[in-house]
Amino acid sequence: MQAVHTVEIQWEKNEKGQFVPKELPETEKVRPVQLVLLAMGFLGPEQPLLEQLGVERDPRSNARADFNKYSTSVKGIFAAGDCRRGQSLVVWAFNEGRGAARECDRYLMGSTDLP
Repeated sequence: MQAVHTVEIQWEKNEKGQFVPKELPETEKVRPVQLVLLAMGFLGPEQPLLEQLGVERDPRSNARADFNKYSTSVKGIFAAGDCRRGQSLVVWAFNEGRGAARECDRYLMGSTDLP
C-alpha cells in the first residue's frame, strides 16, 4: 500500500430513518501512507475493503484474526477491537489495540519490548 484515498462524508437519514454516510463532492484526497489502522466503530468492518485485501471473515462478517496474535489470513494485516470481535466495550478495544500494536511491532521489527 502506498497511498490512501479519503473523502469527506455527511451523515444523513435514509428512507428508513437510518443514518447513512453521504460522500461530499470534490473532497477526495490522496495521502501517502506506510501503515493504515482502521477503527470501524459499531458499524462493523468495511466489507469491500476486507474483500479487496482478501481477509477471511468470521460468520458475523468480522475480520478473522488469531486470538492474542491479531494476525489475519493475509500476512502483514492485523485486526483488533470491533473489527475482530464485533461490537464490544471500549475497554476491550483499548486492550486489543495495545495487543495489535505489540504484534505489529513484532512483525516489523522481529521482536518487541511493548507490554
